[in-house]
Amino acid sequence: MSDANLFMVTMVVPDCDQAIAHFTNDWGFALANDTHHASGKRWIEIAPAGGARLRLAEANCPEQTAAIGRQTGGLVSFFVKTHDFDTDVSNWLARGITLLEPERLEPYGRIVVLADVYGNRWDVIEADEGPTESLVSAQRT
Repeated sequence: MSDANLFMVTMVVPDCDQAIAHFTNDWGFALANDTHHASGKRWIEIAPAGGARLRLAEANCPEQTAAIGRQTGGLVSFFVKTHDFDTDVSNWLARGITLLEPERLEPYGRIVVLADVYGNRWDVIEADEGPTESLVSAQRT
């Protein structure tokens, strides 16, 4: 098996400064990189605690604009694992994050579905301790 790992994913947004504010203020993620390049491109990376970063890319054509909030065709786009479910979910809801599906208990742990300001769906999971194979196989179904 390869030792490669996924370290970043791209999210298309309508406005980078608005997205930075949303993910740092509302979600509590850190701004890890905001670089303006001579080519005119801007590289922005948002870093949740641990795991892969989000590369924010400002939409610059109709096709990209149409993908905002629907980059996975309505499926859950992002999965956040937490060890303090109640506190994290309460904080996000208090900051205006949208609750799409209320908390439920699954064989692999507690889960709630939230949405960012663009409509991207986020599963917040407090996984039961133990092997993650059950979590991965459950997400495939």
